[in-house]
Amino acid sequence: MIRALLLLLLLLPGGAARDIQLGPMAQPAGAVILVIDGLGSSYVYPEHNAYALDGSPLDKAVLFNLTGGGARAVDVRVPVPETTKSHSVLVTGRSEADWDQLGHTIFDLAREEGYLCLAIMERGDSMSIMEDMDAVLYLEDNALQGAEPTPGFRPDAPEGLRTLFQEWRDRFAGYSNREGMAGYAGYNAWALDAAADTVEHLIGKPFIMLVNAGAVDSAGHNLNASGYLQAVEALDAPLGRLVRACRKNNLLLVITADHGMVFPDREGKGGHSAEKYAARLEALRVPLVVQGPGIEELNLGGQWSEMDVAPTVLALLDVSSNTSSEGVALPVRKGGILRVAGAPAGVELWGQGTCLANASGDNEYIFRGLEWGEYTLKAGGQSWDVLVDGDDTIDLAGKATMPVGMRRAFGVIMILVINLGGMATILRIWRRSE
Repeated sequence: MIRALLLLLLLLPGGAARDIQLGPMAQPAGAVILVIDGLGSSYVYPEHNAYALDGSPLDKAVLFNLTGGGARAVDVRVPVPETTKSHSVLVTGRSEADWDQLGHTIFDLAREEGYLCLAIMERGDSMSIMEDMDAVLYLEDNALQGAEPTPGFRPDAPEGLRTLFQEWRDRFAGYSNREGMAGYAGYNAWALDAAADTVEHLIGKPFIMLVNAGAVDSAGHNLNASGYLQAVEALDAPLGRLVRACRKNNLLLVITADHGMVFPDREGKGGHSAEKYAARLEALRVPLVVQGPGIEELNLGGQWSEMDVAPTVLALLDVSSNTSSEGVALPVRKGGILRVAGAPAGVELWGQGTCLANASGDNEYIFRGLEWGEYTLKAGGQSWDVLVDGDDTIDLAGKATMPVGMRRAFGVIMILVINLGGMATILRIWRRSE
């Protein structure tokens, strides 16, 4: 009898999460993550200024297709301004990610939900990341001229993708075998044009693609500040082509960098990872712009981290997040998501004096498509004011009391359990006394 009553306690109403759609939520068909190697936001954001080590103010570049639209996080910093380490942080959301043993990445998580994983990489990545991909087009050589991209594929990679990547391998020389600044510009344009063409050929296939453009970093190391800024400005036209391809095909485009660049003076060559450079904001502060369906047009204040890129991409694609990530998703989506856990019996969501939703019988409730603003949650005879300005989770366990009817039923059951337990104890004592 006691066992039956305890089982009854465990079977009180509850189940899986209930999804409640209250407004439209645009869903991207996939994502392109563009990493512009060596691009410091100090050189392209209007809110920041760049200075050389000797204190000289440095000029800025105009990169309209970076700063002209989408959601832009104004202050984003990398934990370590070093290429391979930074890429490891970017794809895992962990500050101490080991490039040789990455563990779960955004690509592992996306593949589990049916996404094709691709990379077009001009240096800068470890084999651990390459091995996460279904198809790669990768440059191992640091030289702007004379190198040849290497394509690689998993056995089940789409045949059309094999042909496409091999075609872009053969086009590389035509972009990069130029003298002077034209060579730097062509090197970057190849990566962005190859990405835009890949987007156009993968219509109808959910995918996530990582693209690394490497010539800005090369210009920073080999030229002075003026040459670096020329390489940055040369990105604008091919970036515009990639932006249009992503917009046309309903894709999320995330533009960021792995580190910035520091110059000793106006004429010296730059660096970022050496001790004299690594603590400078010009090395640590990078751009982060998110464009695509359902993304707010805004400038996001506060300080953010490169660790936030991975959870942001996963949240916008509605892919289950890596729980080991130290980052958080940026609140850039139109229409917030509010997850409510631990609500006793049921929950009501109110806005502007109106009950928007009333649900019961589950362990968790997910309200999607909420306009940003203030709401009231009601559960167990209590209420809580909630500010929705992105995606959030509220756990009411321990905060709300049970409704009167359930409290009475629970009390009756507990009294029966206690009484029966006491009777069983008395019987055992009585038997022993015999």
